[in-house]
Amino acid sequence: MKQFFRYLSDCRYVWLWALLCAAVFTVVFALYGIPLQAVGYPLILSALFGCLFLMTGFLKFRKKHRELERLDPAEVPCADYLPRARSLTEQDYQALVFREEAANRTRKEAWDNARRDMSDYYAAWVHQIKAPIAVMRVMLQQEDTRHNRELLAELFRVEQYAEMALCYARLGEGASDLVIQEYELDDIIRKAIRKYAGQFIRRRIRLVYGGTSVRVLTDEKWLSFMIEQLLSNAVKYTQEGGTVTISADDRKILSVTDTGIGISPEDLPRIFEKGYTGYNGRLDRKSTGIGLYLCKTAADRLGHKLTAQSEPERGSSFMIDLDTYPFQAE
Repeated sequence: MKQFFRYLSDCRYVWLWALLCAAVFTVVFALYGIPLQAVGYPLILSALFGCLFLMTGFLKFRKKHRELERLDPAEVPCADYLPRARSLTEQDYQALVFREEAANRTRKEAWDNARRDMSDYYAAWVHQIKAPIAVMRVMLQQEDTRHNRELLAELFRVEQYAEMALCYARLGEGASDLVIQEYELDDIIRKAIRKYAGQFIRRRIRLVYGGTSVRVLTDEKWLSFMIEQLLSNAVKYTQEGGTVTISADDRKILSVTDTGIGISPEDLPRIFEKGYTGYNGRLDRKSTGIGLYLCKTAADRLGHKLTAQSEPERGSSFMIDLDTYPFQAE
């Protein structure tokens, strides 16, 4: 009914013209003394024909409205599926849509090229920076001193930040390099533990992990990145002598729990936001607010669910639900 009244509103000038014509005929016939029945019958017949044309026009109006509603610019180019223009005004609007869509395609192509160039640059930079990092690591390992161990720890952080930059660029492209298949979760976890073993030893933090036989449907590289980032945060915010516990149950829920400084209740709902550092990050002044954002983005792309629980001064627990992937292995 709303569409019908909208159509009447669009045709208001035609109705005003028809009413004006009827009034003119009535006045003229009255001035010449012609009986009003002579104008009444033509007016009734004209009204009937007017209603007929009105309903025909409304049906065409409603059909075109529904066709336009079904068009989705995100799925198909609208300019290729617009209904046929029936007036000069509609032709002008469609020409404007064609020009705007062509301009958007040009801008999108330029944006995609810029994104690819940036991603290629990040990838090249990360691979190039690994060479001097490897050389410095070899040089520092030649002599086992406290000073060298501290430098090795900082060098490890540099390497992690470089990897994070590459992951940030790749996730921006939509993570098109996903390789989804079943993996042994234990293998992925142990690789991450071996990578961060030196950090746990250096900070004198106890790691508890009892192994698991769970197989999960995921992408190994991106799940490894998430686990490593959670371990990195656990090491960063757990004091010396604390404990980090990794567990995975039969429901395929992977948990990384620490006894660190925890997260304040007001910060907890926003920890996965891009660039949000929270109270602890502002105290540390080294937090970028990117690590957990990348973890959440990667989890969403994989169809997993990442959640967190925490109490200040009692620690934090991050859970990855690995049983939420929407597809099945082939």
